[in-house]
Amino acid sequence: MTDDVQEKIEKLYDEAQSALDSRYYADAEIIYAQALELLKQEDDSSKVSQCEEDLEKIKKDNALFAPVPAIDNHAHPLFRADLKNNAGLYMAAKHFRLKDDALPNGLEDMLEDMDKANVEKALIMGLDTSKSDHWAFKESMTTNDEVAKLVAQYPDRFIGYGSVDPRREDAVEEVERCINDLNLKGLKFHAAAVSTYANDEKLFYPIYEKCVELGVPIQSHCGTTGMYFTKLKYMMPLCFDDVAVDFPTLKLILLHFGIGGWHNQAMSLAFRHPNVYIDLSGSSPAIIPPEVYLAAGTPFYQDKILFGTDYPFVGMQSWFRTFNKVKRFNWKPETIKRVLRENFLKLHDSQPVSPLDILRNDGLSVPPDAVR
Repeated sequence: MTDDVQEKIEKLYDEAQSALDSRYYADAEIIYAQALELLKQEDDSSKVSQCEEDLEKIKKDNALFAPVPAIDNHAHPLFRADLKNNAGLYMAAKHFRLKDDALPNGLEDMLEDMDKANVEKALIMGLDTSKSDHWAFKESMTTNDEVAKLVAQYPDRFIGYGSVDPRREDAVEEVERCINDLNLKGLKFHAAAVSTYANDEKLFYPIYEKCVELGVPIQSHCGTTGMYFTKLKYMMPLCFDDVAVDFPTLKLILLHFGIGGWHNQAMSLAFRHPNVYIDLSGSSPAIIPPEVYLAAGTPFYQDKILFGTDYPFVGMQSWFRTFNKVKRFNWKPETIKRVLRENFLKLHDSQPVSPLDILRNDGLSVPPDAVR
């Protein structure tokens, strides 16, 4: 083996080790494969065999991990004892066939699950159903103050979103308190749990206006739900088309990609509107429709799809175990990084696209007072 080739191989090994140390396992696999090709060209059988063994060990050891440090867009800080206090969530756990030992006992268990799955950060939220008339929703799921306290305990691991029942008289004020006082980064809604259509102009629109003013995203459940005592009519993704048209600079994440048969509706909104996204939470990778995961590699959707689990209803380790079994959807390395990590960061760090500004900047006539 020439000194030049030896130097290249040693450099690749150093890069692979650096990728492993930073938990970019997919990059380490690629780099080892590059080293293996160089060794094969040199016809050094002993070193080829060792490199093949090392590469296979990396793939085997990382079968339960995210291939890059992932950011979970949708995780609930729900613990075993909490479910007994909320009938709707208890039925959701039953729907997902969760056993008690699969549920975390507390925050430390959740952090351990994140570490084992190579999930660097998780977006957590509660669910405010405080104005519900239904007995199953009298107790809200994790208050905004509780979410803020959890984030304050582990600011490097959690991002917090607030939740506000739109039927509250002080709904807009609570949105403002979530962002300005509690330092939460957005709002999460579940239209069926609050029996209110997402395009309700009286109840939801003032909240959206405040979110636009504050410059924060919202995410909302769409598609079917395991949470019982709710009605699916509120969950149709098409309702959000009104919202996206009427609030063109509102960043909107459609949770669960319209799971249960409405994924084409959700995808049509993400395709159409520059500030509408979908996430993969609430489903094992084994049953995510091909239309959804194939779209992630196309120009129209490559920045619009976010990884999420709906933890603990879908476990982080089990999600990635299946993801790796299905060969990571045959995504290219850049798609893996976008979906599992970079799209989340970009969504929160960038300004929303303004269709009106695009028209104005391209010289088209737009009324100065136009807002949609």
